[in-house]
Amino acid sequence: MNSLHRKPKSETLGSSDQDLLEKGIANLRLGLNSEQHAQLFKYGQLIQKWNRVYNLTAIRNNRELITHHLLDSLAVLPEIAFALQATSSPRILDVGAGAGLPGLVLAIAQPNWQITLIDTVQKKAAFMQQAIATLGLKNAQAVHGRVEEFQADVPFDLICSRAFSSIENFIALSQHVLAEYGQFAALKGRLEVDSEVPAGWRIDALHPIEVPFLDEARHLFMIKR
Repeated sequence: MNSLHRKPKSETLGSSDQDLLEKGIANLRLGLNSEQHAQLFKYGQLIQKWNRVYNLTAIRNNRELITHHLLDSLAVLPEIAFALQATSSPRILDVGAGAGLPGLVLAIAQPNWQITLIDTVQKKAAFMQQAIATLGLKNAQAVHGRVEEFQADVPFDLICSRAFSSIENFIALSQHVLAEYGQFAALKGRLEVDSEVPAGWRIDALHPIEVPFLDEARHLFMIKR
């Protein structure tokens, strides 16, 4: 292959990246055990490895992979856990999951949660399936398809996404698989994004999220009927 057409290679995640992840997890005070720490780092390595061929994410920089993906997904965990505290084994759907973010991070951090991830891109769904098998996750499954065509045997207690620019579209396309008293969790950057909700829905809470080592705005919209 002509070198001009080769994708730039990313360095494999190393000890300094692992240290950054460990410090970030410590700052978030999530109480994860050593096995979960190891799984999260291994998951980052899998993203980096597959990204060279399958273009899972535009992020190639090791530090940004840790901050913008792993720690960014972990940072919303306390608020989502609080929203689900009344449910012993909640069912969660991650829409437009891409490389599995935030769904696979949540699955690692919360083994009692049942996580389904869906994406329209076959290669991304294939990566998630491989990551689930490699990491030995018993509480996660990945699906290839469009959420508006997805049929669930049991509705979900919470549906989350980092993929939608429009909250209105997010709700419109996936509300058919949300439980009657379920919630949407929309992960956003700046507040200038389209945050209109359809009739019959309300923003129940808006949480500013602080991600360790990331000086960028992050917000979590919790939406209910």
